[in-house]
Amino acid sequence: MIGGGDDPGHRAAAKDRRGPVLVDTLDHGIGLLCRVVVVVSGSVLTAVMTANVVARYVLPSGGFRWAQELPTLLFPWLIVAGIALAAQGGAHMSVEWLYDRLAPRGKARLFVFVQLCAALSFLVLGYQAVVVAEIAGAEHSPILGLPNSIGYYALAFGAVLVALVLSIAASRVARSGWSSRPSTDSKELPL
Repeated sequence: MIGGGDDPGHRAAAKDRRGPVLVDTLDHGIGLLCRVVVVVSGSVLTAVMTANVVARYVLPSGGFRWAQELPTLLFPWLIVAGIALAAQGGAHMSVEWLYDRLAPRGKARLFVFVQLCAALSFLVLGYQAVVVAEIAGAEHSPILGLPNSIGYYALAFGAVLVALVLSIAASRVARSGWSSRPSTDSKELPL
C-alpha cells in the first residue's frame, strides 16, 4: 500500500489525469494532421498550377490536361483541414452576445450544449457526405480516371474532424470551466 497503489482515490486521480492526456493527445494529433494536409495539398496545388501556367506557354499542347482535374480533387481536402483548424482554435463563426449575459457556470453549460449540438450536426453532415460519395463514386474523372467521390469523402473526413474538435472543446469546458474554451485572436490563427 506504499505510494497509494491500491487506494481507490489514487486510482481515480490517475484515471482523471489519463483522460485529459488522451483528449490533449487526440486534439494535438488532429491539429498536426490538419496542418500536414493544408501544407501538402496547398503545396501540390501551387506547384501543379504553376507548372501548368508555364506549360501553357512552353508546350504546343497548351498545358497539362490532367492539371485541370487535380484542383477539384485536392482543394476540398485543403478547405476541410482549414475548417477543422479554425474550429480547433475557436476561430470559427460563433455568436457570443448570449454568453455575456450569463454567469460563468451558465456560460460553460451553454457552451457545452452548443458544441455538442454542432458536433452532432457535423456527424450528420459527414454521414450524408458518405452517402453522396457512394453515389458519385460511380462516375470518374475523364483524364485521371479517379472517382468523383473524392471530394465528398474529404467533406465527410472534415466533418468528423470538426465533430471531434468540438467534442474535445466541450469536454474541456465541462471539466475545467468557461476559461478553458478555445479562443484564438484572429492574428494568431494556426499554421
